[in-house]
Amino acid sequence: MAIKKILLKVLGEKRYLSFMSSTYQRLFRAGLLGKESQDVYFLKKLIRPGDYCADIGAHLGYFTLNLSRLVGPTGKVIAIEPMPPFHATLQRQLERRNADNVTLYQVALGGDGDYVEMGIPDTSGAKHFAMARVIDANPHLHFNGSQKIKNEKGDRLFLDLPRLDYIKCDVEGLEYNVFASMTATLQKHHPVLLCEFFDRGMRIRFHELVEPFGYRPFALESGRLIPIDIYAEGQIVAQNDYFIPREHLDRLKPLIKA
Repeated sequence: MAIKKILLKVLGEKRYLSFMSSTYQRLFRAGLLGKESQDVYFLKKLIRPGDYCADIGAHLGYFTLNLSRLVGPTGKVIAIEPMPPFHATLQRQLERRNADNVTLYQVALGGDGDYVEMGIPDTSGAKHFAMARVIDANPHLHFNGSQKIKNEKGDRLFLDLPRLDYIKCDVEGLEYNVFASMTATLQKHHPVLLCEFFDRGMRIRFHELVEPFGYRPFALESGRLIPIDIYAEGQIVAQNDYFIPREHLDRLKPLIKA
């Protein structure tokens, strides 16, 4: 935290965010990131040239930039990042890399009404950039300011795509709301889903939303997909869970641990 405060003071917020994004990509390419980035490394086993992918809650582009490389010129990435400082940072990174296969939107998904209020909470006297959230859904957090963000429905953005193969969604506890706004898209395209859950009840609720469309839940361990029991008792460990539709099971069978 002390180093972060020093960097913010020296660089300013704009340059600090660009520094963090660029540093992550350099460490990723060098293979120096740990288990917390295993899902980004796993992309090379999931994503094929020509795939259409979505990164909902793209932040500084950790997934977006790697998806762009993997899908290649015949594929497409739709990145959703509502917060202005992150959106601007990612836009600069995309322009620097000539990532013409990425379309970046500054909208929120799954909220109520035409707009939502979002903010970055303060922790220990500094902005916690990794925790940008919808303010109304997080009354226990302290926000110094807010941003009015246009709200969009997932089906309006994605349904008319010619295909959609993979969606990563990290929206700080509102994953259910996002996918409830795009059930027609799930039924039409059957993309592989990656979502983070830190609450057993939230994960069960999400599973019951997508299960009717043929989805099964998995966790990633040591480079293999492990089937998980959504209804197992006890508090879950916060993790990224994969929800894979039957349409992708044969293709991904070599990656699934029996």
